[in-house]
Amino acid sequence: MVTEYPSGFIALCLLLGAGYSFFLYYRDIKRGLGSVMLWSMAAFRFLSVSLIAFLVLSPLFRQTEKRLEKPTIVIGIDNSRSMLLTDDSVWYRKTLPGEVTQLVSALQKKCDVKLYSVDDKLTTGFNAGFDGAKTDLSLFFNEVSTRYANRNAAAVVLITDGIYNAGTDPFYAAQKIPFPVYTVALGDTSLKKDIAIRKVTVNKIAYKGDKFPVEVLVGMNKCSGLKSKLTISRGSHILDTKEIRAGSDRSTQKITFLLEAAETGTVKYSLHIDELEGEGSKQNNHTDFLVEVLESRQKIALVAEAPHPDITAIQKALEGSSHFEIEMISPDALPHTFEKYDLVILNQVPSITRVSDISSLLRSKVSLLVILGSQTDINAFNAMKTGLVINQSMDGFSESQTCYNPEFSLFTMNNSDLSVFKEFPPLQCPFGLYQVSPMAEVLFTQKMGSVATKSPLVMFSRTADRKIGIIAGENIWRWRISDFIQQSNHEAFDLWIDKMAQYLSTKEDKSFFRVHIENKVYENEPVGIEAELYNASYELINQPDVKITITDGDNKSYPFIFSKTLKSYYLNAGNFPAGEYAYKATVKAGTGAYEKTGKFFIEKVNIENSNLIADHNLLFRIAAAHDGEMLTRDDIGKLAGLILARQDIRSVSISQKRLSDLIGNPWLFALIVLLLTAEWVIRKREGL
Repeated sequence: MVTEYPSGFIALCLLLGAGYSFFLYYRDIKRGLGSVMLWSMAAFRFLSVSLIAFLVLSPLFRQTEKRLEKPTIVIGIDNSRSMLLTDDSVWYRKTLPGEVTQLVSALQKKCDVKLYSVDDKLTTGFNAGFDGAKTDLSLFFNEVSTRYANRNAAAVVLITDGIYNAGTDPFYAAQKIPFPVYTVALGDTSLKKDIAIRKVTVNKIAYKGDKFPVEVLVGMNKCSGLKSKLTISRGSHILDTKEIRAGSDRSTQKITFLLEAAETGTVKYSLHIDELEGEGSKQNNHTDFLVEVLESRQKIALVAEAPHPDITAIQKALEGSSHFEIEMISPDALPHTFEKYDLVILNQVPSITRVSDISSLLRSKVSLLVILGSQTDINAFNAMKTGLVINQSMDGFSESQTCYNPEFSLFTMNNSDLSVFKEFPPLQCPFGLYQVSPMAEVLFTQKMGSVATKSPLVMFSRTADRKIGIIAGENIWRWRISDFIQQSNHEAFDLWIDKMAQYLSTKEDKSFFRVHIENKVYENEPVGIEAELYNASYELINQPDVKITITDGDNKSYPFIFSKTLKSYYLNAGNFPAGEYAYKATVKAGTGAYEKTGKFFIEKVNIENSNLIADHNLLFRIAAAHDGEMLTRDDIGKLAGLILARQDIRSVSISQKRLSDLIGNPWLFALIVLLLTAEWVIRKREGL
């Protein structure tokens, strides 16, 4: 028994009970009441008052609870499409669910059983749908090792064909599991006659008029000496056909097509291999892929007085993207108009070394990215009205590293990339007082040593005519080298340059109603749609309801109403079958009515078709490494007996100590009521 008050308070409770009893019955002694009855009533009153006073101290008592926890068996069942792409599909649909039910019933006599379906996600229960677009067996093992680490988990059962095409190697994922693992090997390991499209490699973006390659990897099993045809088409129009001939019983051949991007938009292409007589599976003979064809590349002009490693670093970063076409220009050769450019990058221009006429550039509406350095004319830069003014009392430069601004919202930066940026060497920045426009957004502020300042290092602003980006420092080429030292690649730096160029070069949408949707969504992913509505002052509003109707290729319509977020709209339309869809979104705001239409494609995930040869060796290795056993589908009925016969499969007694509130104890309440009732009965009998 414990209480937060000193032990002397318990004595005070007893004293209070004794005092109350004494003063209540002192007068009755003089009236000649029998001593036995008197002392009984006094004792009842003493105990009841003392207990009630003690309860005021909020006492707690230690209690040890014991419970028996039955062993837990965790069963995972492969629910992916590959299970039905073999000759045993009828058995999987009709027989396997019954076998699983019998297994669970047998194990539940002694154990708790947890059942999971495994495909590209992990779900509880087993519905035998076999519709998973991918197979990630590591998901199951990671869940078991995390959720059942401190439980009386006795064994794990995995029922699968061993084929996985997502996540990590299941053998290594299972190494974290400390208890036995049993596997039930399904599927067929034999090599059957099959010709299949294994992989399609193509750039997802092309430009109108360009030619782009399509590489197709074709796998052939038991097709030695046989030939077939691979056809690529767009709609009903056949673009090209090539012959395929197998040189051995198990071979792989790479076929390359060269296509021309003739029309803009998202274009669907189809690949088909002619079927062979006696072929085991024909579903992997066909696949579709999508290519987004853009009108033209965005043109970027790099303007510099002289060669500089910063320009080389930017050029290398942009050349790795297919979105941009880059042109080097000297300040003395600036064109009179900049209509053909989407972005102009000024490296230390205007310069203190020569006077360059950039008036035509400033009169244009083209977006700018200005890089400051030791050769920048700061006074001329201030006159450009970029949203940043640097007041220098004396010429000088400071060494500044990056400090990320978490409130930046123009584009996102990955957390992994931000950790790389923290280690980048400092840039040489003009020293002075930085005055930033209130409409500007700062990506990085300057950090001098361990002191974070509010001076911008990388920022963006906007005028009525253009978007402007500023890198207020020289030697970003060192960042690209540091990126390679840290990660053995330039991905973080190149992606940062690409995102800045994308933001600055993209023409701003001035419409009052905007709808954002990915033009390609995989069939196992939900379709997410965002919408924005602006008033005449271009302020975000979301009072009116936004409606959208999605129509499939058979003209079947699916109407939705957007959910309202803080200032805009969002819709999770769920999953759709593969195909082409059109949408029409409408909203009424005030006296105006707005409408947006467009198309998107649901792309089929064909990875389950590419490999149908069961991997029983993987399942054997997993079971052997965990004191388990691999069984075939014919031995599922023996599995419960094998598991229950183990000596380490037993219930455990768990003792748990806890503190309970004495006030809520019903027995103590009953005791107090009984004491007071007994005293009351005696008093009534004695006429008191």
